[in-house]
Amino acid sequence: MITVSGASAKLRAGWQPVDRDTWTAAAGSVQRHAALHLLLAGALFLGAFELAPALLAELRDRLLPQDATLVYLAPAEYLLLRFRLAGYAALCGLALTAGIDAWVALRGRLAAGSPGVARVTAVLLAALALFAAGIAYAQLLMLPLVLEYLHGDAAAAGFASTYSLSAFYSFVLLLTVTLGLAFELPLAVLLVLRLELATVAQLAHYRRHLIVGFFVLAALITPPDVISQFLLAVPLLLLFELSLVVGRFTGKG
Repeated sequence: MITVSGASAKLRAGWQPVDRDTWTAAAGSVQRHAALHLLLAGALFLGAFELAPALLAELRDRLLPQDATLVYLAPAEYLLLRFRLAGYAALCGLALTAGIDAWVALRGRLAAGSPGVARVTAVLLAALALFAAGIAYAQLLMLPLVLEYLHGDAAAAGFASTYSLSAFYSFVLLLTVTLGLAFELPLAVLLVLRLELATVAQLAHYRRHLIVGFFVLAALITPPDVISQFLLAVPLLLLFELSLVVGRFTGKG
């Protein structure tokens, strides 16, 4: 049986410890460059605010089902939607630049060639790639199918599909970000194997329980229809199986 303390020891064994002075230096670097980070975030906010109409139009033209319409229900709804998109972009940019600043400061104080540097870089790149894959899956496959199905279901019952701007774009953005985060599952599985909290054989043994869990998670996140749940649960299952294959190949767990 692997304890939490034992798992922590396993994790520390493969990573170079970072002392308090190093973390303080990283935080100090971010603080010294705070004005620059805020300036870049402000520029990103203005750029995103100007590009928001084109992005919203692209999402509308590509995802809005035929014969469905978009309406705004409040005088400032469209303007506030642009502000929200720009604000999200600015916050993401601020987190990214501050994170890069802190990482540069940390890397500069770590020993050259430290395995921890290479591993953190690889994990970050893998996380970005998986997140991008989740966004692409949501935008190119899941959302078009789900929105078309929901529109057809309402039309078959004799209802016209009319969405408010906030409701439509909030639905699109929520599912897009959720799929991006869901596609990080392989990293979570490999972390479990790395910490020896479970083995590949143990995870495979509980596969049926995890399948049920994936469908429950899909039911909580997606609209209440079977197609949406399958479109989320099936990729999670495939990513889980891929994680087990990678775990066997790398000898983890």
